[in-house]
Amino acid sequence: MNIFNIGSMELIWVLLVALIILGPTKLVQFSNSIGKLLKSSRKWIHELQNSIDINYKEEENIDE
Repeated sequence: MNIFNIGSMELIWVLLVALIILGPTKLVQFSNSIGKLLKSSRKWIHELQNSIDINYKEEENIDE
């Protein structure tokens, strides 16, 4: 497993340190916040891609 060039052992250490620093309740809240942030950023990127596609198609129609 190699996510962002981090091996599985390094990922375990990062999660363990986060658990020690934040504690179990704040770690859950933090992970929920990160999940919501990722979801909203994916939605924003999808909307941006759709907007670019629409503009590109409109420009193709104008050029014809």
